[in-house]
Amino acid sequence: MHTSFFDTESAKIVTLPEWMAWASNQADVAHRVVLPMIQRGSVWAPHKILDLWDTLLRGMPMGALMARNSPQGSTVKILGEIQTRESAEGDIDLIDGQQRTLAIMAGWPPSGLKDSMRPVVIWLDLIDAPQEEYIFRLLVTTTSQPFGYARATRGGNAISKLEHSKLRVANAIWKPEEIKDEKALWKSPDFMPWDANFSVPITELMENSNELSNFLTSRLDSYRSALNQKIDAIKSSKNTEANPNSDAAIKYLESKYNSLPSAEEIIKRIPTIQAALQNINTCQLPILRVREDILNDKEPQDDDENSNVDPPLAILFKRVGTSGETLSDADYIYSIIKHHMKEAHETIETLLEDPRTSAIYTPTTLAMTAVRWTLLSQDNKESKIRDSARMDKTSFARLIRKHPGFINNLRDEILPSGSFQPTLENILKAISYDKDFRIGLPKHALSLIPIPLLEVILAWHKLKNPSDEAIKNYRHSLVRFILQGHLCIYDFASASEVAIEFLKKNMSSSDNEIFPDQALMMELESEKQKHLALPLPSPDALQSIHGLTLSPDEVRGIRGWTRFDTKNLNDLEKQYVTFYNRWWNRNRRHIHPILLWLQRDYVFKNFEEQPALPGLGDETPFDYDHILPRSQWSYWTGASSGNRLMDFRAKDNSGNVDQTGHWSIGDSIGNIHILSSQENRSFGDTPVKIKFGKPGFRDNSLIEDEFEMLWLSAGGEDEKPRWWDIHRALDFQKAVETRAFDLYSKFYTDLFIHQLPLNTSNRQNT
Repeated sequence: MHTSFFDTESAKIVTLPEWMAWASNQADVAHRVVLPMIQRGSVWAPHKILDLWDTLLRGMPMGALMARNSPQGSTVKILGEIQTRESAEGDIDLIDGQQRTLAIMAGWPPSGLKDSMRPVVIWLDLIDAPQEEYIFRLLVTTTSQPFGYARATRGGNAISKLEHSKLRVANAIWKPEEIKDEKALWKSPDFMPWDANFSVPITELMENSNELSNFLTSRLDSYRSALNQKIDAIKSSKNTEANPNSDAAIKYLESKYNSLPSAEEIIKRIPTIQAALQNINTCQLPILRVREDILNDKEPQDDDENSNVDPPLAILFKRVGTSGETLSDADYIYSIIKHHMKEAHETIETLLEDPRTSAIYTPTTLAMTAVRWTLLSQDNKESKIRDSARMDKTSFARLIRKHPGFINNLRDEILPSGSFQPTLENILKAISYDKDFRIGLPKHALSLIPIPLLEVILAWHKLKNPSDEAIKNYRHSLVRFILQGHLCIYDFASASEVAIEFLKKNMSSSDNEIFPDQALMMELESEKQKHLALPLPSPDALQSIHGLTLSPDEVRGIRGWTRFDTKNLNDLEKQYVTFYNRWWNRNRRHIHPILLWLQRDYVFKNFEEQPALPGLGDETPFDYDHILPRSQWSYWTGASSGNRLMDFRAKDNSGNVDQTGHWSIGDSIGNIHILSSQENRSFGDTPVKIKFGKPGFRDNSLIEDEFEMLWLSAGGEDEKPRWWDIHRALDFQKAVETRAFDLYSKFYTDLFIHQLPLNTSNRQNT
């Protein structure tokens, strides 16, 4: 019979094996560790997981956890999974310690643990020297980095992705179908993380701790045999398959084979490993009890509208979360919603089953949009509820104290019977790419959407309740507003509030169902709104500014900041130059998300069936690839001084060298295209000449045929692709300039020329 974990105690001590048995949600244990609905659902970065495992292997304390007896009948979440259930006697609500518990699960033996509870594998290398501060060399493989990460040099430092050159060889060793099932790949007898010498998952070491000698010597023999078979298979396939990385794959595997230790060397390490595993089995955890009244979060607060005092629950998370991630406003608000509304978690997760929705939103950001939708439903003088794109912890706590019915209203809006879900689905479908609307956004391009601007469109729908026919007619305007806003707006939250207020004041019931995208943008561009947005210039307007889109003949070098110098320009021209600077390279990196829309035919065809996630993390199936490889023009190219691209930077009128020139050209949108990750790994540092010979390369990359010779000249000599002279440098600059401007012309033409505005309130800004 299950009993409550805490009786009158304020703390209890449990062993780590006990805690993990409870956390795995097994049926035959005294307690089960669950998550209250206030908990966030995030996972530690790989280097933090390795740090924790080093702590455990050393026998050092990992810190106290915080919990409470789970109130019977409350809704709780199963650790490491999405589904919820009703709490039962014996359940332990984990308040602080979720990330540590999940990190330990990654290396814990599999008894009772589902694969969903173990998205990563922790490997212990028996031969390699440990990274600084660690007792063993520890490695990690994840679903986004199935071959492991770049070699870590010390504990506590974030680890970076494996280099492309190594990924290309890894793809030549393990077939694509093996890589798709990472967990099967990790269990393959010929697999170890890329930089491992002889490593074994910690889960297997713990499972076989009583017979390590037999287990490890057998594992060594099977790995040696599997390597032999893999080498023979690749050598055999060289005769029938054209794989440019076959020789590198064979060389890598043979080096692994030749560096394998002897059985005697392995046996010498066993006592050290056994002692470390014993540290884990004897580890004890203090579990501190959290009072129920803290979680209710109903302590009186200062109701001053300008007060920034956090609510008690937010303060608790801030104090206990020093080793984890900071509790954001969205985290806190979603936690409180789940605490007061047991259907919230499952409702939000159901909404995220729509692949378009999950391409834009995380659970927390979707909850914030739902809150704003509900605010708009009640925004009136009587309720004293106002729209806000910047809802924070304190404001939300005050809102639900002063308006206790708000949570019920939110429930009514987001449940399947409410209006939020169908409206969101309708809008996302309207702006999405399909065979009849090729101006729309492919699923992976939905990451371009600033959520506050999407909320403007949702507000328009709420205010006008447009017919399906009206939405169909204004699909183009909706997409134009999102993309123009993405490029031109400085502050999305402020712009969103201004735009919604504009809609309220200027859309009387007598108006038709137009979506006034250009009227909204003109309002945001106005002096009255403090120029929240830049005006969108026509291509002709940009070309009229001397030296902006194409370098004059008298410029004998590559330009960076000097291209965007605004001296001697009028106010409108200065804004146009500022805009084109953002187009050229908005973030001073080689990442240009607008390419997901510009190359939409390619993106839709190649990636539409693959999952899309918010942001631009490691999970994307595509890369932002340099047309002319960075290895040929960055600082360290192997060419001697005087023969590098950086040696041909332009000078300003005072004779000062434009130090940003080579980076400005190399990382410009004009030198970047979207390419599938797998194809990018196979390309590597392939010269432009070879890339242009690949079928479809120029069309997919939006390079006009007339500029092929310019790009080939920019690619340099086949024998010395990293060596530069002034003529090649200027050709590279011109190739980038022409493509950057062509891409902008395509952007402008697709949005403003192919379908002219349908109503007089819209305008083209020329």
